[in-house]
Amino acid sequence: MEIRLSRPCVEDPTRYIAECHLGKRLDMKKLCDILREIGANELKCSLNLGVARFELEGKNVMLYQSGRVDIRKIRSTDEARIFLEKIVSMVKDAL
Repeated sequence: MEIRLSRPCVEDPTRYIAECHLGKRLDMKKLCDILREIGANELKCSLNLGVARFELEGKNVMLYQSGRVDIRKIRSTDEARIFLEKIVSMVKDAL
């Protein structure tokens, strides 16, 4: 998976927004159920909009039905890769 640091975060210009794509669409109903079950922090999930937003270890994560993933407050592509692996592990049943 290619990870791209797209632009600096508004809250902290020393950190970035990492963008990548899972290569598959997400089943939003399953995704929202999984995130609720694991107690994802600050979860907002919309089936109609096809997006889920939550916090993971101080990073803001957005998952889109298309398979796109945005992770905010990232320092490097290496850090983004670590977080992406955690996210995929959490939501693999929704892929």
